Formats: sequence, C-alpha cells, structure tokens
Amino acid sequence: MSPSTHSDLRQAQVALSLPKGVRRGLRNVAAALLLVPSTLLVISCSRPPEQQFLTQFFRAAKARDNTTVGRMSAVTIDPREQGTVEDFSIENVGAEQRTPLTFKPLFEAEDKAKKEERAFLDTKIAYQNANIKAIEEVLKIEQSNPVPKYTPAQQKTMDEWNKWREGIAAHAKTTSAATAEIRRATGVAEASLTQPGQPALDAKNFEGETIKKDVTVKASLKTPDGKTSDKTLVITIERVAGGGREGRPIITKISGL
Repeated sequence: MSPSTHSDLRQAQVALSLPKGVRRGLRNVAAALLLVPSTLLVISCSRPPEQQFLTQFFRAAKARDNTTVGRMSAVTIDPREQGTVEDFSIENVGAEQRTPLTFKPLFEAEDKAKKEERAFLDTKIAYQNANIKAIEEVLKIEQSNPVPKYTPAQQKTMDEWNKWREGIAAHAKTTSAATAEIRRATGVAEASLTQPGQPALDAKNFEGETIKKDVTVKASLKTPDGKTSDKTLVITIERVAGGGREGRPIITKISGL
C-alpha cells in the first residue's frame, strides 16, 4: 500500500470516528468552500464595462469638462439646461448590432457634383465671353438707383443672366451638401478611430463596420432648479472597426431626458 493510500484511509477512519453532527458540519464547510470561486466570479462580473464608461461621461458632463465629453460623445447633457445625472444603475445592455460601413458612395456623389458644377461653370463662362458687352450693360443698369426700364433686348439678356446665376447657386448648393454629408457621416468613425499614435482616418478608402448597442439606465437626474427625478435613459453607444483597427466607444444618442 502506498503512503498516499494509507494516509487517505487514515483520514477516512478519523472522519468516521467523529460524531455525526460534526461530520455533517465538515461536509457543509467543504461544500461552501467549493462554491467560493464561482461566487467571486459572479461578483466580479456583475458590473458591465459600460458602468465605468458612463460614470466617467456623467461626471465630465456634470463638471462641464467639454474636452473629455467631446472625446466620449457626439451628444452631451448640458447641466445648465437639462441638469446632471447624480446616480445611475444599468438596467440592460442590448445586443450588439453590426453594420457594414463604407464612405465611397458619398465621395462618389461629391465628385459627381463637383464635375457637374465645373462643367456648368465652363458653359457659363463661354456664354459670358460671347455676350460680355450686353451683360456689362445690363449689370450697370441693375446697379442704378432707381433702376431704369430695360429695353426688350436688355430684358432678354438680364433674364438669361439670372438663369446662369441661379444655376451656379444651385450647383454650389449641391456640392456643398455632398461635402457636408461626408463630414456628418464620417464624424463617428473619425472620433472612434482617432487615437494617439494611430494614423488619421482615410475615409475615402475605409472599409469596416459600425458596432452599435443600446444601454438602458435608471438615472437620478437633478435639474438646474435643484429638483431631482428618476429617469429611464436609453444611451446608444457606437464604435467603428476596420482596417485592422478597433475604435473606442462613442455615445451617439441619449433618449429619455
């Protein structure tokens, strides 16, 4: 018989020699000790990662730390208008929603608008060069005060020139809107992926995905007049991933204020 086997038998004999109540107590202690690691695991996992993130955001918003808020969120809670979150608890963290993300169609739309604007401008310049004297004449009359009556020929030139003006304005508006849409659409990706030591976002060639989830919290909101009320807030958090890079979370919407 090996030493370990002999030791096990000896321990079993000692245990059996103990009173029944003592043996039962020892079994309960052993069972409790077996449960300790899993209990600690449950406690350690009870606080979702969003807890610390939102705590930092609410504190920064309350302190009007716009630099920190700007790095974390595309929206804010203005303490002077909406109040401050004094305390909160997370009720639910929704499932992640992943959506493919590319900006190529937006850049193609902008490029198309610029080309059409350039082509229209070239045509307008050609008309202007061919009719420069008549145009200068009606523009001089237009600046007179009061404006004298145009001759039929002058009125025709003025009408045509106004159409060119309207066309230029319309094309400029279309191009400006296309450029603004790129800025709006790339804002979250820019904020999520812009990190120290990382290259700037190449939005024109970016291929990746948006990862979004909703976090529901019960919040104690203190209004600017000092009153406190309980609110249920749904906070949308997004991050962008792609090109081998993982972006940081950005709050994009807060509902329920």
